[in-house]
Amino acid sequence: MNSDTDHDAPAAPPPRSATPAGMKIGDFAIDASSHEIHGPAGVVRLRPLIMNVLLRLAQTPGATVSREQLIADVWSRKIVNDEVLSRAIGELRTALGDDSKDPRYIETLPKVGYRLVARVEYEVAPVTQNVLPVAEKNSPAVVGNATPGRGAFRVAIGASALAGVCLIAVLAYRGMAAPKTAAEPDWAKQVNAATPFASDPAAELSPRFSADGKYVAYVMRHDDRSDLVIQEVSGGSRKVVNAGPGYATSPVFFPDGKRIAYWRQLGDDCEIIEHTLAGDAKKQLLDCKLNPASRFDLSPDGTRLVFASRENKEYPSALMLQDIATAKLTRLTQPQPGEGSDILPRFSPDGTRIAFFRGSESHQRVWLVDAAPPHAAKAATTVEGLSYGLAWAAPQGPLLVAADWHGFRALNHLDLTSGQSRLLGARGARFPDIAADGTLIFESATYRADLWLTDAREPGKQQQILWPSTRYSNQPEFSPDGKTVVFSSNRESSDGLFVGTLGGDAKRLPLPASFRYIRPHWSPDGRAILTVRIATAESKPSQQQAVRFDVASGQHEILSRAGNAVNAVHALANGDLLVGEIADYAMRLFTVPAGGGEKKRLALPLVSEYAVNGNTLVYTLPQLTGATRCELDTLRCTPLKIDLDDNNRFDWTLARDAIWYLGRTEQGQRALMRFDLSTGQTASHGFAPSGAGTSLATGPDGTQLIVVREAPPVIDLMLAAKVPSP
Repeated sequence: MNSDTDHDAPAAPPPRSATPAGMKIGDFAIDASSHEIHGPAGVVRLRPLIMNVLLRLAQTPGATVSREQLIADVWSRKIVNDEVLSRAIGELRTALGDDSKDPRYIETLPKVGYRLVARVEYEVAPVTQNVLPVAEKNSPAVVGNATPGRGAFRVAIGASALAGVCLIAVLAYRGMAAPKTAAEPDWAKQVNAATPFASDPAAELSPRFSADGKYVAYVMRHDDRSDLVIQEVSGGSRKVVNAGPGYATSPVFFPDGKRIAYWRQLGDDCEIIEHTLAGDAKKQLLDCKLNPASRFDLSPDGTRLVFASRENKEYPSALMLQDIATAKLTRLTQPQPGEGSDILPRFSPDGTRIAFFRGSESHQRVWLVDAAPPHAAKAATTVEGLSYGLAWAAPQGPLLVAADWHGFRALNHLDLTSGQSRLLGARGARFPDIAADGTLIFESATYRADLWLTDAREPGKQQQILWPSTRYSNQPEFSPDGKTVVFSSNRESSDGLFVGTLGGDAKRLPLPASFRYIRPHWSPDGRAILTVRIATAESKPSQQQAVRFDVASGQHEILSRAGNAVNAVHALANGDLLVGEIADYAMRLFTVPAGGGEKKRLALPLVSEYAVNGNTLVYTLPQLTGATRCELDTLRCTPLKIDLDDNNRFDWTLARDAIWYLGRTEQGQRALMRFDLSTGQTASHGFAPSGAGTSLATGPDGTQLIVVREAPPVIDLMLAAKVPSP
């Protein structure tokens, strides 16, 4: 018996605009959040599974979706036969009033698949009531409706937040210099006066104060285990809590100080545990059915639990609220496709609101959601970046946010009234917490990543570090002759682009320091490097411009014809530019002719990521698993059955005859994978990349491979007592 005959698949998240005005298919306005279609005859509510089918077809309007692909995308990891799919298509046609013999919406291609033939339109309404007003730099706060500018989206390019290398457009913000108010403590002075609280050889993680501020609970992570520790703030005495087998993390005190909750993983299973400190009694609060993320929070009164849940791996995680006494669950948020996941929630001190991050990779932004119905969610600021936790300083804010908003990971002050931010300090800070008396504690983390050169025929058997440093390097690419490598690194304090000669030194490119440079790529003749620049300090959303750097002369030029929303740029063999232009939460691809003329959009859908090698183009699609291979000169394309999706969107590279990527073995272990473009076969190797962002590069002859790998981090806890206000 087929289990999908009688049960719906998990509902798809709504499209970019959840209102009927946001997405239109033919004569129907789509409201994916309620599974409704609004048409000439009124409103029709679809089953969630049927809405999934419609949204999947709408992902690639006009393109044929095979029956096998449609089943794989909608009925993920389930066995479904053709009859089930045919019935679903029939039900969808009935709702749309369509005729299979004379289709206006869904065309059947016998023995092949289906095609959405109706026009698909997106009308993204400006966000008004749900976005807090943001003040312009050196101007009074805006009190009317505020809509984020183009900076509401930056495609992440995977620079290392871990090392403070901020290599994408994360500075699309307004007014980054908010003055502190007279009523606030001097947070900058307090942060910079922090002293070590725990600095064992093991890593100390996830510190949280008790309600009275007398104790700190944290994790002491060893190579083979993790201990939960309760330590006095003043006296320093410790108690190690017996968390049982498995890996435990993220301890949070209940308000009585006699119990803690923590997340625990044992094999493939996980749970959130309530642990009574006297007597070591344990009670499960939440199992692993909803895939709760390891970092969660308790309400100040200890009655509710908020956590990030990823019910379906194909879609972003959302926030869930659980009543601890009744186990009743309430969905708080539903991020829309392409917006990224909702993560790292924290209750306000009065329990009325929850602050969290929404986004993916390097374009995470602070949001707020009401803990009580109707659970209205709002963007708290236009500032985006790689984010590492936050803490409330008071019920109405401000927030202390660990993020790389100023080009390196540190603590930042975020005013919730104006949306303005300012840098406090504590470079390397992560996951802060604030006690009732204003004492601050946070992780101080130092990360390092190196470029490892290995033989692509036997990855990991022999390897060497290229141009080692104590900082973070990533985004490597070989020159066309295979003798040099361009890469990004923050080895000289701020991040920059470097060119290293194999067997020689690496030198920084002499580019203006007022910009960051991302996604470096060589020209086919090896004479130039193409990159994207973003200003490091602007009072409005930053432009992203294509830059050509001449290696021989050291001069650079702005490729203005590519526009001001460039996320990636390649030089093709014929001299044209292939540009990935920011389009909402994806990229549209177009070419800029070498001899002048208008840029031309390629007849391809919006892509999540893409790579070019000679005449071969490979791209991935947002929210979908797999890739597509195309010939650039003819745009003849073929789908590839490869495990590339939003989870490893930056961890792959295109070689002459293969795709190398970060994958997982059948046992769930991270592995370096090679997908052969000729045979479609995949081979697994043990030398897996572990760096953030673009972490793989192959030499032109296919024998050399660079893998970005992180060294074990050094993480200690720092305590900062409140500094009296002057």
